[in-house]
Amino acid sequence: MRIFLLLICICIVSFIPDGWAQEDGQASAPPVPVHFDAQRLFYDDKTETVIALGSVHLEQEGRVLKAAQIIYNVEQDFAIAQGHVELHEVDGTVYKADKFELSDRMRRGYVDMLRGTLPDGARFSADSAERVQKDGDKVIMNEARYTACPACKTNPDKTPAWELKAKKVTHHRDEQRISYKNATFEAAGVPIVWLPYFSHPDGTVDQKSGLIDPEIGFDSELGTFAGASYYHALDEDKDITLGTTMYSDVAPLLSGEYRQRFDNATIETRGTLTYSDRTDQIAGREDNTDEEMRGHIEVDALWDVNQNWRTGMDIDLTTDEQYLRQYDISDEDILENEIYVERFSGRNYASGRVLGFQDIRVLEERTDQPNVLPELTASFVGAPNNIIGGRWTVDLSALELYRDGSGQDLGRFSTKLGWQRHGITDFGLLTTLDLSTQGDVFYVSDLERANANIGESREQTETRVLPKAHLRTSYPFANDIGNGGVQAVIEPITSVTVAPHLVDQDEIPNEDSQDARIDKTNLFLSNRFPGYDRLEDRTHISYGLNSGLYGARGSQLTTFIGQSYALDDEDVLFPRGSGLEEQDSDVVAEVVAKYLDDFEVNYRTQLDNSTLRSRRHEIGGLVNTEYVRLQSHYFYTKPLEGTDLTESREQYHGRARVKLSDAWYMGAGTVYDLGEDPGLREADFALEYIGECVNIGTFLERDLTSDASGDSDTELFVRIGFKSLGNFKTSGITLDSDNDEE
Repeated sequence: MRIFLLLICICIVSFIPDGWAQEDGQASAPPVPVHFDAQRLFYDDKTETVIALGSVHLEQEGRVLKAAQIIYNVEQDFAIAQGHVELHEVDGTVYKADKFELSDRMRRGYVDMLRGTLPDGARFSADSAERVQKDGDKVIMNEARYTACPACKTNPDKTPAWELKAKKVTHHRDEQRISYKNATFEAAGVPIVWLPYFSHPDGTVDQKSGLIDPEIGFDSELGTFAGASYYHALDEDKDITLGTTMYSDVAPLLSGEYRQRFDNATIETRGTLTYSDRTDQIAGREDNTDEEMRGHIEVDALWDVNQNWRTGMDIDLTTDEQYLRQYDISDEDILENEIYVERFSGRNYASGRVLGFQDIRVLEERTDQPNVLPELTASFVGAPNNIIGGRWTVDLSALELYRDGSGQDLGRFSTKLGWQRHGITDFGLLTTLDLSTQGDVFYVSDLERANANIGESREQTETRVLPKAHLRTSYPFANDIGNGGVQAVIEPITSVTVAPHLVDQDEIPNEDSQDARIDKTNLFLSNRFPGYDRLEDRTHISYGLNSGLYGARGSQLTTFIGQSYALDDEDVLFPRGSGLEEQDSDVVAEVVAKYLDDFEVNYRTQLDNSTLRSRRHEIGGLVNTEYVRLQSHYFYTKPLEGTDLTESREQYHGRARVKLSDAWYMGAGTVYDLGEDPGLREADFALEYIGECVNIGTFLERDLTSDASGDSDTELFVRIGFKSLGNFKTSGITLDSDNDEE
C-alpha cells in the first residue's frame, strides 16, 4: 500500500510562485511542470488563496489528480482537495477520498473516507488517515480494512472472501511494511481470529521478513501436526528461514535454510533436525530402534570464477535410510554428493569431480556404494569440415572408484580418438560416418572374485584397444496429403558397425555398464552398453522404419519398428533379458498418436525375436481438456540379469484432475503393483479451491510399503493460502476460465 499525499501536494503547489517552500535559507528545486485544467480559477491576493473549481484535473509525470475543488492558502501553507477526489498512480493504483487536507510543507496530511485499489486488485479503506514524519515516514489509518480480493464486478459491495479489520493500521513507508493493532481476520464476513498485533510486507519489495507457509494436518505415523516458518531478510543479497513442525506423537521437527548471492557466486544450505525412533531392517527383519538424533543437510554452491572456469558443490546427507521419506522431505533412493570444477572454451570442455553416494534404499542385503575419487574428463572437438570434409574429436577420461570397506576398488584411464562426417546426396540420402579408436587401461585392487578363488591375485591390470567404423544412413520420403496441411513421412534407417573381437571382457569388472537393454534410443548406436566398462566388440547391422502423419497444428500419428543383427555370435556379450544376448536381437516398436495438446496415446514394446511375445511393454495415455486432465501409464518388464531387477515387474500409475467449477478442482492418483506381490502401493486424493485471493486445499495420501522404508503411512493435511499474506499458490494445471464475477 503506497501513500499518495505527497504527490497531491506536488501537483497543487506546482503553480504556486517559486520560493514558497524554503528550508535553512535554501530555495527549493524548480517544480515539475503540471498540466492543469479547471472550469474556474480564482486567486485572492488579500488572503493569498488559490481556488480551482469544477472538474479540476491535474496531471504530472503520469500521475493524475481529480477533484471537484482545490483550495490552497500560501500564507498558512494549507491545502484542501474535496469532492470525489481521485489520485491515479503511474503503476495503476487508484486512491479515492471525500477530502484531503495537507499542511506543514507537505509533511503532514489528513484524509476523510479513504478508499484505494492496488494494481493486483487488492483493496483497502479507512474512515480517516493521517501522514506523519516523526520517528519515520508513516501513514496512520483509523477503522481500516484490507483485502487482497478484487471487487465483484456485478456487486462491488459484496463481502470479500477474507478481510483484515483493525482499529489502527500503520503503513511504515520507510520500512516497507504494514502493521495492525487490535485486528480481526474475517472470512466471508465472519470473525475468525483476533490479532492484538500483526504485520506483513506492503507489496513494494520482493524481499521482506515475515511468517510463511503455515500448515496443519495428520500423519498416521507422526500424529497430528502443525508447522510454520519465519523468513528473515538479512540483507538484499542474503536471507534465512527458520521453521518448526509440531507433532502429537513425536518430537518437533526443526528446519532452517540460509541463502546468499555474491557478485559471481551463490550458496544455499538447508537442513532439518529431530529426535525420534525408527523402524530398521536387520537381516531381512524389521526392528524398532531407540530414539536418536535424526536429520539431514543440503548444500548447493556455485562459483563462476571467470568466463571459462566455474566450480561448485552439491551435498546431500541424512542420518538414516528412512528419515527423508518418513518426514516427507524427499523420496530419493540414492543421495549424491559432489564437488566439481569445469572449464568451457569454445567447442572444448573439461571437468574434474569428486563424488560420494549414500544409498538410502531399504534392502535385505546392503550394497557398498563406491566413492569417485576423482573423475576427470576432457573433450576436444575440431571445426566442421576441417579434415577431409569432417571434424575430429578427442575424449579423455580418468576415474578412481574407492570403497570404504573391503570392497573392490577400480582405476580406469580411457582415450578415444574419432572422426565424423555428415553428408546429404543430391537425391536425399542422409549419411553419417564415424571412425574411432578407443584405448582403456584398468587397474583393480581387492578383486572380488579372488575371495572365492584361493590363490588368485587380488590385484589386476587390464588393457584393451578397439578400433571401430560406424555408418548410419536414412532416406526420408515426404509427401503432402490433400489440402488439409497433413504431411506423410516414411524413413527407412540402417546402420552398420564394424569392429574386431576383443579378448574376454569378463576379466574387467563391470561397474557402470550393467543396465544394458535394447530400445529405440540406442538401436542405431555403435555401442549399446552404457558407461565405459563394457564395449560392444561385434560387427552388427541395425535396421528400422520410421513413418508418420503430421498435422499443421501439432497432431501426429507415428510408428517405428526396428531390429539388430550381429554377424559374430561366438559368445554371449549382453546379459540375459537385454534383448541383445542373441545373434538376432529382439524387435523394438513404438506407436504414438497425438491430437493437438488434448489427447495422446503411446505404446512401446520389446518383442522376443523368435516368438514375438512381449518381454517389455508400456502404454501411456493423456487427456487434457478445459475441465478434465487424465494421465495413465502401465508397464511390464521381465528380469534383467546382473541387476536388481531379479523378477518381473508390472505396475500401473494413474492420475486424474477435474475442474468442478471456476474455482474448484478435484484430483486423485494411484500406483498399483500387478507383479509378483500385487496390491495397492500409493493412493492420494485432493480437493482444492483456488480463488483470486484465497486457496484452500485438502490432501489425503496413503503409502503402502514396509515400515522400514519410512514410506508406509497415511497423511491428511490442509493448506490455506491468502494472497499477500503468504503461502498463496496457483493450480498445478492450467485450465481456462471466464471468472468475471467471483
